[in-house]
Amino acid sequence: MAPGDGAGLSRGDGGGMAVWAVSSAAVPIVAADSVDLDALTALFNGVYSDYFVPLELDRAGLELTIDICDIDLGASRVAVEDGEPAAFAFLGLRGDEGWIGGMGTVPSHRRRGLGEAALTEVLDEARGRNAKSVRLEVIEQNEAARRLYEKVGFEHERDLGVWILDSAPPRVTKAQPAAAADAHAWIKANRRSPEPWQRADETLDRMQARGLAFEALTVDGQGAALYRGNGVLQLAARDDKAAAHLLAAVGAQGDGLRFVNVPAGDPAEAALELLRAKMQLRQHEMRVTL
Repeated sequence: MAPGDGAGLSRGDGGGMAVWAVSSAAVPIVAADSVDLDALTALFNGVYSDYFVPLELDRAGLELTIDICDIDLGASRVAVEDGEPAAFAFLGLRGDEGWIGGMGTVPSHRRRGLGEAALTEVLDEARGRNAKSVRLEVIEQNEAARRLYEKVGFEHERDLGVWILDSAPPRVTKAQPAAAADAHAWIKANRRSPEPWQRADETLDRMQARGLAFEALTVDGQGAALYRGNGVLQLAARDDKAAAHLLAAVGAQGDGLRFVNVPAGDPAEAALELLRAKMQLRQHEMRVTL
């Protein structure tokens, strides 16, 4: 996901560091690990300050995101204009797959190609680290960002929905508490499609390593869910009815729920509609083969 950016620009080299010419000015593109974390946090919040769904993280929140999503700051890039971080592209790496864990340009520096420059450098870095593909998500309304991604080779893969259930009165469900390890094993054996990066098995492993515990539910061998608070982390089900039992049970415990990046056509999507949840936004998952 990224606020839109774009302009004519060209790439050069400055003593081993990428330098892009933007409006006749030299703009260094540096590794994100060379930028102080407080400055990265301010950059992140500046980029997303006027986004379709405004985002804001404190330093600890950004640090957690970087850790659990395997964002490699050495492989990520920041564009520096007039001595200030102005744009960034974060790259997560897992095996031979990469993920853009956020990118964009602060409002006062947009329409100059800085976001494109940072993204291009990140894709080159991913290629140099033997990644075979990189994926990302973009909100459907963000046409400028989608055009940029298509320009550098990304193609649409699937749609994902961010769902909100504001309140959930107690319901009679078949869902029963379960051991998280058992529920996760069932999900891994029965999921219909790959999890989005933010909810992938590796992400959950990272969360557990930081002491973040999950709760779990199952439905008579028909489905299983992992959740934390009111956030659904993973869910797999034989059909929408089993998914609805699981989601109703999660929602009733936390008086509502949030389920991020549910693939279109998944039983969970139909179950959320049955429960009268609202799709907060739809994202396009895109992928580029390197």
